[in-house]
Amino acid sequence: MLPGHGISYSSSFWIDHSNGVKAGLLLAAFFIFAVWETFQPRKDLTTPTGRRWANNVAINLLFTTPFAVLIRLSGVVVALAVAGSPFGLLNRPALPLWIRCLAAVLALDLLRYGQHYLYHAIAPLWRIHQVHHADPDFDWSTSFLFHPAEFLLSQCTYLLAIAILAPPAIAVLALEVIVIGQNIFVHANVGLPLWIDRALRRVIVTPDMHRVHHSDEFAEQNANFGDVFPWWDRIFGTYVAQPAAGHESMGIGLRELSLDKGLNVWQMLRLPLRPTGSLEESQSPDHVHS
Repeated sequence: MLPGHGISYSSSFWIDHSNGVKAGLLLAAFFIFAVWETFQPRKDLTTPTGRRWANNVAINLLFTTPFAVLIRLSGVVVALAVAGSPFGLLNRPALPLWIRCLAAVLALDLLRYGQHYLYHAIAPLWRIHQVHHADPDFDWSTSFLFHPAEFLLSQCTYLLAIAILAPPAIAVLALEVIVIGQNIFVHANVGLPLWIDRALRRVIVTPDMHRVHHSDEFAEQNANFGDVFPWWDRIFGTYVAQPAAGHESMGIGLRELSLDKGLNVWQMLRLPLRPTGSLEESQSPDHVHS
């Protein structure tokens, strides 16, 4: 065990190499799901793939990645910094490490669920988050499409939660690794046999489950907020099993944008500032599915 941190030397190895682990997994997930959906797509795409891929990835590389480098803070770094704090809710050496790790993973994933719900429930937050839903198609590249303001807000909230909880650093790393692969997986346009999808969605969010959330139907957009685990949607009544129109016929994106080629980077950055009074009204808390 490492003094003051409650982690083994083997865990320390993974923590020390966390950036490399996450980068490697990101590349592996991209390769696996991009190839998979190319040869076995779940749904025919309606917009030019190359242009969308370039723009969706560009906004991530041009803005989100530099912000991450400048901030130089990750959940693992914060967890290590507060490991010796006597105030952390999960910094209780009397509890077995596996219990603290399990509680940390569940609590942080629940935070992601609640945060996602609020992005749809509060009009100013929706203006930022709508960029993610503006993609007129749904594939692995959609996992990169987030406005920089959403990245900063989500990251700050996430780091604050870690500072308050003081979870084991290895648990934070484990969740971050899972989220990297899961984020690309749930957005992938891949075809899973129905029986496999049913079995998987008992423990993790599946592409079919998350595709419902990207429907152009308002009620379906306000469902299936789960990030990794599907249980929160079932517990809080936001679970919708299948789109009303079926996966092959359902519309994707935001109808009010009427996009046929997707957004370029400049349009993505400006989207939260465009006058959309009717859109804000439709996304007010009184209208959110619960």
